Amino acid sequence: MIVRESQVEDVLATYPDIAKEILGIKEDLTLLARQKVMPSGQRIDLLFVADSRLKLVELKVEKCISDFVYQVRDYRTELIELQNGNKLVAGDIDAFLLSPEIDQEQRDLCEDAGIIPREYLPQDVLDAFFSRLRSFANFITLKPADHGLWQIHLLNRLLYALSEKKMRKELAQDTGLSLSTVSSYFRLAKDLYLMETTDDKKYQLTTLGKKYVWARDIKAPIDFISDEQSRILQDFIIKDPFISRTVFGIYTMVETVFTLSKNTYPVPLDMVMSYFRESSGKYFEWSARKTMLDVNKMYSNYAAELGLIGRIGDKFYITPDGVRFILLLQLHKTIKIIDALGISR
Repeated sequence: MIVRESQVEDVLATYPDIAKEILGIKEDLTLLARQKVMPSGQRIDLLFVADSRLKLVELKVEKCISDFVYQVRDYRTELIELQNGNKLVAGDIDAFLLSPEIDQEQRDLCEDAGIIPREYLPQDVLDAFFSRLRSFANFITLKPADHGLWQIHLLNRLLYALSEKKMRKELAQDTGLSLSTVSSYFRLAKDLYLMETTDDKKYQLTTLGKKYVWARDIKAPIDFISDEQSRILQDFIIKDPFISRTVFGIYTMVETVFTLSKNTYPVPLDMVMSYFRESSGKYFEWSARKTMLDVNKMYSNYAAELGLIGRIGDKFYITPDGVRFILLLQLHKTIKIIDALGISR
């Protein structure tokens, strides 16, 4: 077993409900201290409070030995001394010793010392941590969407026709697109936060969509994305790379090319396809080569239209804007992930 105690401790300190399960108690826990320094210089791993009782928790990721029992016994004695000197909140102390394997000899020692032994599996703690993380941190389960629409500039006709709120039928008439095509385009535009629906089921531009439309080069063809428009979308993605499935797919494609460029440059298509699939969490869904080719074409087109990568034939290149994008994105992504983890240090 190669698991650091500090990592299991991180989980129990951050998620008291997991600690509650491991300790086998019903009361809700509140973390009072972590790595509390005792007068002897030793440190208690975790100290919780539940109702009016203190819960001393000593954590091990190895087989229990007698010294661990004596260690917990001494910790409790020091805590009592602190309470007697009014240096710690009053309350009865329940001392727990957690270990993956506790023999009967150590269990008997624990019973004699008034210590509660608890066997646990570190992997169960890490599994519980990931399960809870996945439930509120959307970046864990977020995967790129397959819109079947391979270029962002196709949205321009729809976006430029939205000078005011319109029904889907009106948009279809104004743009010459079918109702199903309007719906398909809208799904991508919504994922990019360029369009939204109103309470009366009409389509309208979002604030970001208005900025994008205003940044249009009116002298250019309708399918042209200006440098200012691409920069607007770049900055939007950088600030929140997990805001939607499409945004996640675009940043993952750029990150894929950037990462693989450390191996060979320009980056060949076959390397990009497999790495992009695994990075996107689509290993099983995109198992067929045709599917892999299609989604790679889709997201590499999106990224290339925004000036973040270049593609010539079956070779991918990182652009100056792409380098800037990745460096800024990694900063924002790291902050967002740390905030979501909520790990106490």
